[in-house]
Amino acid sequence: MKIEEKLTKMGIELPNLEDLYRANKSGAKYVSHHAIGSVLYLSGCTPTKDGKPFLPGLLGKDLSVEEGYAAARHTMICYLGMIKYVLGDLDRVKTFLHMVGYVNSSEGFSEQPRVVNGAVDLLVEVYGNRGMPTRAAIGCRGLASNHSVELILTLEFDGKKTSEPLARDKFNN
Repeated sequence: MKIEEKLTKMGIELPNLEDLYRANKSGAKYVSHHAIGSVLYLSGCTPTKDGKPFLPGLLGKDLSVEEGYAAARHTMICYLGMIKYVLGDLDRVKTFLHMVGYVNSSEGFSEQPRVVNGAVDLLVEVYGNRGMPTRAAIGCRGLASNHSVELILTLEFDGKKTSEPLARDKFNN
């Protein structure tokens, strides 16, 4: 449990996936993950804190690059909670393969890569070089619940047993 000890020392508390899904008011239907061999495909994740969107709004209008960076970093904290649910132990991650970051952007905003760095920087702080994924940072207009950031993540793990996928629509929000 070295990764979780590192997170504790950093003052980071991981959220519970079921609590995150209960707080999601989007009405979306999906499952948390699919594991194929040693590759784990995770559903999109947004920055949620205390049951509400964390730092919602448009980058370049409502939020600065620094606030977007903080939102992306917090999204990764939520993701680590999801990974903990799926694998039971964050040390089972071998490498982060690919990340797509969607940034809710105002017209003319072009700093999406700097925003998504918030998530990547946290992964590298925690996992070292194996935390550096391939990635894309895409500007868009309009994310569910006015979230500022949504990430999609794929990783490689040890290939051993995972939890059953958690169905988001079972919470009927």
